[in-house]
This record gives sequence, C-alpha cells and structure tokens, in this order.
Amino acid sequence: WYQRRVRVQEIDQDDTEIFLQSLIKLVAYAKLFSQEDPLPLAVAHLALGVTYVDKKGYWKQGEQHASEAIVHAENTLTCKEQINILIEAYYVLGYCRLKIGKDSEALEAVTAARSCIEELGYLGQKPRDDDLDYKTAVLAGWCSPSPLQFLQESLECIGPPEKNAYIYLMIAHYYKKNDNVSDALKAAKQGLDVASRFEDLAMQADVSRYLAECYLESPGHGCVEEGLRLLRKTIALYTSHFSGLDISTLSTNDLLINALLKQEMYDEAMEELKAIKEAKILKFGEYSKKMADFYKQLGSLYLINNQTKEALSAFKSALSILNIIQTKPNGVTTSIKNTIKSLEANQTEKPAFKLYSKIS
Repeated sequence: WYQRRVRVQEIDQDDTEIFLQSLIKLVAYAKLFSQEDPLPLAVAHLALGVTYVDKKGYWKQGEQHASEAIVHAENTLTCKEQINILIEAYYVLGYCRLKIGKDSEALEAVTAARSCIEELGYLGQKPRDDDLDYKTAVLAGWCSPSPLQFLQESLECIGPPEKNAYIYLMIAHYYKKNDNVSDALKAAKQGLDVASRFEDLAMQADVSRYLAECYLESPGHGCVEEGLRLLRKTIALYTSHFSGLDISTLSTNDLLINALLKQEMYDEAMEELKAIKEAKILKFGEYSKKMADFYKQLGSLYLINNQTKEALSAFKSALSILNIIQTKPNGVTTSIKNTIKSLEANQTEKPAFKLYSKIS
C-alpha cells in the first residue's frame, strides 16, 4: 500500500483518469471479499480517496472515500496494519474537511488520528509514515480557534527541530491565506533556514518553491527577480534530491516558464522550454498530451518572435500528437488547425491564438 501511495505522487495527469478507473475497479473487486476480510476494501477506498485529493483536488470525493476506509478498517480485528490505515484515513478525512470548510468536523477527524497514534504507542509501535505524527498534530492546531498561536507554540514542542521547517511553511500558508504576503515571506524564509541547516534537500526545495511563489505575488521592488532566482534554485534542489525527470522538478520548470511569460521575458521562456524537451519526452512519452502542450506553447512563443516557419512546424507537431492520442477532435485541435491554415496562407498578421500554458 505505501509503495502504491508513493507511486500516486509520480502519476502524470494524462494517466490519472486511467489510474482512477483502475482503483474504482479495485474497490468493486475488494467488496467481493469484504465479508472475509474488510481491510483490503479499506485500503482500496483510501487509495482512491488519496488519488482524488493528490491528483484532482477533489476534496468531497476524498472525504467520502476516507470515510468509507475508516468504516471498513474499524470492522477489522485490531492489528498494527489496521491502525496505520486508520491513522492515514483520519488524516486524509481531516485534511479534506478543512479544505471544504468543515473546521469542527476536521478537528474531530484529526483528533481521532491522534488517538490512533497513541494506541499504536501503547503497542510499542510508531506510525509507518513517521511524518504523520507531527503532521496530524500540526493539522489539529490548524483546526483550532487560534491556529497561528498554536503553530507558533508548536515550534518548541512538536517533533524534532528539523521538522520545524514544515511548521514554518504552515505558518506561511496561514499568513498568505489571510493576504499577509509580507509575514508569509518572513515565515517561509525561516523555514528555508531550518531546512538548509539540517540539509533536508526535499524540504528546502518545497519551501524554496513556496517562497518563490510569494515573491512573484509580491509587488515590491526586486521581488520578481528574487522569485525567478528561487525557482531556478528549487529546480536544482529537486534535480539533486530526485532527478530532472521527477514530477516536482518538471512542474517547477513549468512554473518558471509561466512566470517568465507573465513578465513578457519571451526569449528566456523559450530557452527554458527548449531545455526541458528531452526530459519531458523521457518522462511522458513522445506521443502524450504533455508533449502536445509543449509544442503548442513552443509554437506560440515562435509566433511572438515572428518566427513563422518554426511556429508552423511546432503547431504541426502538436496536431500530429493530438490526432494520435485523441479519439475525436475538440476545440484545441480546431484552434491549432486554424492557426496552421493561417500560417500556410502566408498571412502577415499574427493569427489569433492563446498561450496554452496557464499563468500560475
């Protein structure tokens, strides 16, 4: 189960629907044996809920399947495996309820997760996922009437000092949620200092990316430049800790390109886009929606630079991929076809088109 949990993080968006359908079938299959042993059904529901949350951001579906996982896990004879499933299911349930706005119910779920962790402690065991111990504690505080006070006090008493980077990140989230970008920047910087001091590359990358996003949203002088610098640093950290093919690395590459586009730094955006072409092909495959999006964006940048011939070639590549992977044309396909016709007709005026990569 936990190996599958890690794999969920690496699934490309193109494969998410297929993966979800497989998990739905797994739930149906597990139901056949649930009378004998309900735990596999609990695991299947939890995996489905986690995928809805991680890959789609569907909080209500996550809440529903986490609740189902809890019901079936509680019908299992008490064992370490059952308690671990309950801890994660209650955590997911609390997280989803918090996102939906059910703060009091979220607190109930997280409190139940904390009780399961204590029960595991009585058995002389720790949660299989070590991070859930302090994450549930932090989330419980987030659901409390005074989350900021709780988080600030937690810096002294929850988990080892190296975990404080995560708490600083949550404090930054709180400030940003309340439109206080200045204090969000300060908290994120403190988190980055902690992660750097303990040489936690993964957390350094996470906080660095968050800090970059804060800078890019801040109107202050030099903030954009600092945000772009931090995004490049984040890419280097992710590449060092994971690889250049990791989803976290490639998504940060996309974030950097979008930030450059927003600043109308088209030449630099073009360089960054070309630099990740091979990595995207290796990760997603040459004939994938990701690569179709890549060529659409590349064609748009060529058009901005009045490089009509190169733009035509890029749009044709995008169309060729879409014709292979799509069962029927859609609005995007039609738009690309119209752009190609316009370019082939040697029109001097730039055809109407849209930059297909959304600006974050």
